[in-house]
Amino acid sequence: MKPCGMPGRAPGVRLLLLAALSALLIMPCAVSGSTPPLLPDLTVSVSNDTLSPDVDLVISAVWSRDASFYRPPESVGIRIYSIDSGSLVAGSTLPVDGRPAHDGSTRHYRGAIAASELPAGRLLLVVTDPVSGAEARVPVDVVEPGPEYPGVQMQRYAGTVFLAVAAVLLVVLGAAFALMLRRP
Repeated sequence: MKPCGMPGRAPGVRLLLLAALSALLIMPCAVSGSTPPLLPDLTVSVSNDTLSPDVDLVISAVWSRDASFYRPPESVGIRIYSIDSGSLVAGSTLPVDGRPAHDGSTRHYRGAIAASELPAGRLLLVVTDPVSGAEARVPVDVVEPGPEYPGVQMQRYAGTVFLAVAAVLLVVLGAAFALMLRRP
């Protein structure tokens, strides 16, 4: 029984609309641009995976991908972590190798890190493309710590402390300047 003044609808119409909506939600449909382009391939190799203090760590990396998606960077970043503690040991960049690229899809990078600046133990070398974020990793064993490692580590800590103190001073001086401008 329907109330007075209400238009009458057949119960089959509601069922048909519900079935049509369910079919639209269930059917897969392609959306263009829904997937980002594939990351470039970044491979890394080292001169020797076990280092002694008198041998430098020579690192080579090869970036390959269609240049229309990602342009090859001029350098790739290197981070070296201690596997035992997980802490960052060193960071650097690898410049482009002098070899000419025959096409726009491959770029070679090469550089060296002095073994005398590395601590002893198992290290993880991570090479990163700064444009796309692609990474490559390789483990390296250092037999004994380099004689220059404590001095290099102190320079890194001193640089970090200097930047922290400079940031605090900048905030304090900025606040003092703002207070001076507020007073009549």
